[in-house]
Amino acid sequence: MKCIWVVAFALFVGIACFNGVANGAGECGKSSPDNEAFKLAPCASAATDDSATPSSGCCAQVKKLGQNPPCLCAVIPYLED
Repeated sequence: MKCIWVVAFALFVGIACFNGVANGAGECGKSSPDNEAFKLAPCASAATDDSATPSSGCCAQVKKLGQNPPCLCAVIPYLED
């Protein structure tokens, strides 16, 4: 019975490490959601002015963030303030 618990624990640790949980990684990897939201600063003028054209820096950050849906969902609340 003890062997089963040892195997179960080892499996849990292995899965946690594989998913990045053991090294403190969250939805946005090692970066925090508020830091990722800050990276969208080049989009501020386009977000507040309908006639403004988004900069290439804005488009690059949006594209990068869009490739990680869990991070995008974690960032959205920071954009609402």
